[in-house]
Amino acid sequence: MKFSLFKRSSRQSSDSAPPPKPGGRDESGIPLSSALPEAQDLTVMLQLEGQQPFRVDLHDMNIQGAEVILPFHLAPLGGEGEVVQLTVQHVSDGWLVTAIGCVRRLNKCGSAAVFLEIQFTQLGDLYAQLDDALGRYFNRRSATRVKPDLEVDVRVKLSYGPHRLRGIAHDLSLTGLGVTLPLVQAAVFKSGERVKATIDIPGISNEFEGPGVVKHGYRSGPNVVLGVEFDLLADSPMRKRRPEYVKFVEGRREAMEAWQHQLSRPA
Repeated sequence: MKFSLFKRSSRQSSDSAPPPKPGGRDESGIPLSSALPEAQDLTVMLQLEGQQPFRVDLHDMNIQGAEVILPFHLAPLGGEGEVVQLTVQHVSDGWLVTAIGCVRRLNKCGSAAVFLEIQFTQLGDLYAQLDDALGRYFNRRSATRVKPDLEVDVRVKLSYGPHRLRGIAHDLSLTGLGVTLPLVQAAVFKSGERVKATIDIPGISNEFEGPGVVKHGYRSGPNVVLGVEFDLLADSPMRKRRPEYVKFVEGRREAMEAWQHQLSRPA
């Protein structure tokens, strides 16, 4: 159930009831048990513009963003689009990560709390803070990747500064794609680099175009596959035409599932 905080002019007293403890679902159907392994080991602080940081309950988190639960009286007054800062600390392991993001969704959670969805916006800075030990917390995929039809190439152009490179989509998801490029050309890109992706999907008249960030890269024979994450908050043609893109990805997912089901049937 969506609700608006825009009409509230001041925060209520800090004596309001605390957020519900994780476990089960609230009256609007939002799951309150954490989807993140070992979330109980993490201390998560949220800071709003002009306010002191305060602790929140973590529900889920990956490299794209986080979902937290906080008291209603501490909810962002700016509503969707407000810039926030999230600090995640593992006291026993001795690490701390800070991420800047924007509010994507606010939902009422019971009678005294808010379920807040945050999308991280400065992914380059976030990646710079991560190492292999933190991968289990942040490098969790939130969208299934699908393969393009083997009979038809999905052509992709990546633009960064003066560089304009052409490749082929290796895989696609609702939040990004993998692009196959020759090794020599892919060397100009670094993890955390912001790029513009132009995707030419067969059967769709106009190309999809939008900003993204290079998430990773790995060797595949003489080529490199670059993982690119879309910036879903940016006002871009990709965002405006997102239903078309989602329809294509979901169609490929259903086709792959049907093919796998066919293979699993006894002869």
